Amino acid sequence: MPRPVIDHESCLGVSECGECIEACPMDVLEEEDDKPVVANEDECTGCGLCEQACPEGAIEVEM
Repeated sequence: MPRPVIDHESCLGVSECGECIEACPMDVLEEEDDKPVVANEDECTGCGLCEQACPEGAIEVEM
């Protein structure tokens, strides 16, 4: 099962970016304390759109 993993040390935060949240068609990611978090892991299809959208490379979908 695919699982998104976020490196919060590299993440710019939702107030400066948030591209991964906007890119996810399955609403797997949500904002919490200005950071994206995996809220609905079971909905992840492994499409990788969140990875592609992140300018900092702070998110990876593990298969």
